[in-house]
Amino acid sequence: MTTREKRPTVAGIQRELVDAVGVLLSQARSALFITGPGVSMDSGLVMYRGIPGLLRENPEDGRLFETALSIETLRRKPEMTWKYLLRMEQSIHAVKPNRAHSVLSEIGTKLERTAIMTVNVDRLHQRAGSKDVIEMHGALFDLLCSHCELSTRHDTFDALDIPPRCPTCTQVLRPDMPLFGEALPTDPFTRLQAELDVGFDMVFAIGVGTMFPYLARPLLVARSEGIPTIEIGAQRTEVSDVVDFRFKGAASTVLDAIWAVTTRVSPTTKLAH
Repeated sequence: MTTREKRPTVAGIQRELVDAVGVLLSQARSALFITGPGVSMDSGLVMYRGIPGLLRENPEDGRLFETALSIETLRRKPEMTWKYLLRMEQSIHAVKPNRAHSVLSEIGTKLERTAIMTVNVDRLHQRAGSKDVIEMHGALFDLLCSHCELSTRHDTFDALDIPPRCPTCTQVLRPDMPLFGEALPTDPFTRLQAELDVGFDMVFAIGVGTMFPYLARPLLVARSEGIPTIEIGAQRTEVSDVVDFRFKGAASTVLDAIWAVTTRVSPTTKLAH
């Protein structure tokens, strides 16, 4: 009877995979990071279908959340919609960016060019210091007047009357993000395409539970062009069998291990050369 040789691990992850990706990152000039709810969940932020701050405690909660956060309810009963938006805002401010957020911020200061393509609306990436963030679903903290199109950015809703109203036309304000029943905004897709036209040396998907076509596309294009692709997450997705490297685990743990290798291999100020 033969025994299977145990492979060396770091933080429970195969060391050879961590080393390989860490070295590739040390040689890269640019990288695209596609991030999803799994990144924010490492901060302790609960999610319902990717919506931060909403935890389904019974079978009827899902239907209630989707009804309350729909465009129809915002128009007819804005107080109900804002009840849940306020719960989301309070939950987000109760948590802090985690190690995954800080690693991505550090990478952004080291490589010549990076971009974060996120479906998260919590702005934890920005709180961690990341600059080039493409918010595919908008953000909870940008409030928009649908009537006069006035847009304002907020760090907190504490000073607002709920529901808040436009100071110009008194219409109820809404977050500049798609509610249930609405299409995704077009501006982020335009910005993303401009980044993809320039190209990246590596493409990562991190904490993305549901790989919608627009999230999978950059990975699939990169894979077809021989560009290294990496997926990090607790669950398998539609691209798990396609990417070059697949890590099962918490985003903060895996990214920290990869970044430790990268900084050890290239401890200089700029990793690109």
